[in-house]
Amino acid sequence: MSEPRERWQSRTRFILAAVGCAVGLGNVWRFPYVAYTSGGGAFMIPYIVALVTAGVPLLVLEYAIGQRYQKAAPGALKSVNPKMEWVGWWAAGVSMVIVVYYAVIMAWACDYLVYSFRLEWGREPGKFFLEQFLKVSSGPGVTGELNLPVFAGLLATWLAIYWTLNRGIERVGKVVLWSVPIPLILLLNSRDSRNYPSRRIGRDRLLPYTRLPQVARP
Repeated sequence: MSEPRERWQSRTRFILAAVGCAVGLGNVWRFPYVAYTSGGGAFMIPYIVALVTAGVPLLVLEYAIGQRYQKAAPGALKSVNPKMEWVGWWAAGVSMVIVVYYAVIMAWACDYLVYSFRLEWGREPGKFFLEQFLKVSSGPGVTGELNLPVFAGLLATWLAIYWTLNRGIERVGKVVLWSVPIPLILLLNSRDSRNYPSRRIGRDRLLPYTRLPQVARP
């Protein structure tokens, strides 16, 4: 007899977990850049059209299939059509690849959390990142030596992942209650982001009407 399938304890935890999986570096870094270089506010028109006609329907379809068959992606798609099982395994494989390289980025973040106490990157953060932190070699064939700070950060990241997943959905639900909202709160309350001079430039690019000359008062 198979063990009972784990279930989310609340809808809030499920939504936060889904948001944590969907929102990544592309949303925080890539999307603003693409929006800025692709016409500003005009870029939002095809984006919203694609979101409404493709993104949201596919999301609803995915949730509906999962809710109907109560299985992981490969098993659920196999229940729909045995020939579609590979699509589920493809999605699982893509998720695994994303986790592997995101773990490295999280390792960098862990190291920079330590560096931030003394602002060790100084006045040349780019040079510090490439030469002192990553110690980038002269070419892909030159492996160099073991980078202990990155290795320590990566080890801490994978231990945190194991600790989170070890108890299943119950612990994941507790972790996402903190891990998902905190980055957004820190981003919105960053003193540098409020005082950064380019913020007004980005706003004017996204919303061109803010650049219209004001009518002088009589």
